[in-house]
Amino acid sequence: MQTLRVRQVPWTNPVATGLREALRAESDRGQSPASLTATADDGAGIAVFLIAYELATGQPVGCGGLRLLDATRADVDYIYVLPYARWSGVSQAITEELASWARVHGITAVGPDDALAQLSALRL
Repeated sequence: MQTLRVRQVPWTNPVATGLREALRAESDRGQSPASLTATADDGAGIAVFLIAYELATGQPVGCGGLRLLDATRADVDYIYVLPYARWSGVSQAITEELASWARVHGITAVGPDDALAQLSALRL
């Protein structure tokens, strides 16, 4: 993948909303309509939401956020990379920025069993 730029955006950012909808559509694929529950997430508890953009084109290629559990713990939420951009380091760039944000803001634990490091290892 070309060089990336990762930006913090508000939860209500239209590009962020579109990426979350793409994640939901992909997650729901193959499930029966009866098993799908439409739960709207208002972003409560999301401490930071990031979008990765391909620098050469300015196109968004992925997103991710941290949901606060308490003052020092958070969970990774909404990690998503567009299919054509997978396996190119996008998720690693996002998770590195999430980890950096967490350190700066006093978050000492991210996810159960070091989930953030495991996501970085996927190289999506």
